[in-house]
Formats: sequence, structure tokens, C-alpha cells
Amino acid sequence: MSKKTRRDDAHLQRLKTDFPDIYRALLAGEIGSARKAFVLAGIEPERTRIEKLKNSWAKATDAERDAFLIWLAAKGARPLAPRLTSPAPTSSDPRPAQTPIASGRYLLASTIAEIKAIMDRRRMTPVDVMQEMGCEAEGRALSGALARGASLRLSVIAALEAWLRANRR
Repeated sequence: MSKKTRRDDAHLQRLKTDFPDIYRALLAGEIGSARKAFVLAGIEPERTRIEKLKNSWAKATDAERDAFLIWLAAKGARPLAPRLTSPAPTSSDPRPAQTPIASGRYLLASTIAEIKAIMDRRRMTPVDVMQEMGCEAEGRALSGALARGASLRLSVIAALEAWLRANRR
């Protein structure tokens, strides 16, 4: 369940005063959620499919994301944009060419495991990694990405690609 915000309180008050029929239906359980009531009243816009997909992706576990990416590849979806994938491997780079480390702004589970292994080997924290990459201003962004699957800036993902190449055995 999503957390309640002040905006929701204001919207509910507006429903009660301006749209009493919809408000009564919401209270009676005839409308499944406050969001649906807001949309019916015209207070909130209908979410697009892409907004719904982004929301679902953010809530998905690493395993669910990986399963979805496998399904997407099986359906013949286009590969990720070149800027999000690694360049051709050098002799010390075990990843094949164009292997992505992220899907959009989210790190793949295999990338998270690799980053954690390097951090353990070098006894580093996510903040240490960010500082080493020159991303001090990003602070704890990597911690959130590794622990909760939070999104990262594309510039941080690009810096992580270079950092991973430099720190592989």
C-alpha cells in the first residue's frame, strides 16, 4: 500500500466537497482505491502504460527484473542503447562485448553481485566506490542501488562500467 501524502488529504477533501457521489462510492468500497476516485473526478490524470511499467519495474525484485529481461529478449526486443552497455572487452575483461550492466537506470542482479564481490575483496563501502569514481556528490546512491534496487543516474552507471573494468581480476 502506498503511503498517504498531504496531497492525498487535499484530494480527499476536494472529493468530499466537489464530488460527493464519488466520495460516497469510495467510502462504500464501490471504487477500489482513492487513486481511481481521483481519476474519475478528474483530479488526477490516468496513468499511461509506460508510467505503470516504470512503477512496476521499481517495485520488482532483482529476480523478477531478470526474468522479465529474459522474456523480453525471447520476444525479440531490441538490445539496450549502446551508451548503457560495456564497450568491446579487452583481454582482461571477461564480459562479452555489449553485455549491459544495467537496464535503463537500474543495475542488473549480476552487476550488483560483481560490485559486491569487488567491494568485499577490497574491503570497500559503496561510499568509497563512489568517491573512487569521482562521484562524491552522489553520496549514498550506490548503497540504495545495491540494497534496494534503487535507480542511479546514467552518469553514475557509465562511471561504474569503467570502475568495474578497472577492478576485475
